[in-house]
Amino acid sequence: MDNEKVLYHSLGEFDRAMITLLKSVHEFNELPIQMLWDKGSDQVMAFQRGDLIFVFNFNGTQSFTDYGILANKGSYKTVLNTDESLFGGFDLIDESIVHITLPTPKDVSGKEWLKLYIPARTAFVLKKQ
Repeated sequence: MDNEKVLYHSLGEFDRAMITLLKSVHEFNELPIQMLWDKGSDQVMAFQRGDLIFVFNFNGTQSFTDYGILANKGSYKTVLNTDESLFGGFDLIDESIVHITLPTPKDVSGKEWLKLYIPARTAFVLKKQ
């Protein structure tokens, strides 16, 4: 993957960035995995491990605006995303935005709506602030 002319060179860059991120979390592999969202018809899923939320849009054609997933109350910042130009993406995700959860009156679990822009064929990691 060191050859920049190889078709999937950017995937290697993303892999290195992900490994660096996960190594920065103390005992990451020991943290429990919590499924937050899995909607097969949209092809969107999200899970949480520690203070990190991993969001995936496997839909090849549909992007989502203000897509809601239920998460722990708080504010979240994007720390890694596949849509960065460094990783061969189109820079559609604004990493400067701090995402703040919104209460939902119907949920009794204490979770709140986290509204996100999720471009087609992307994945990103949010960190609770």
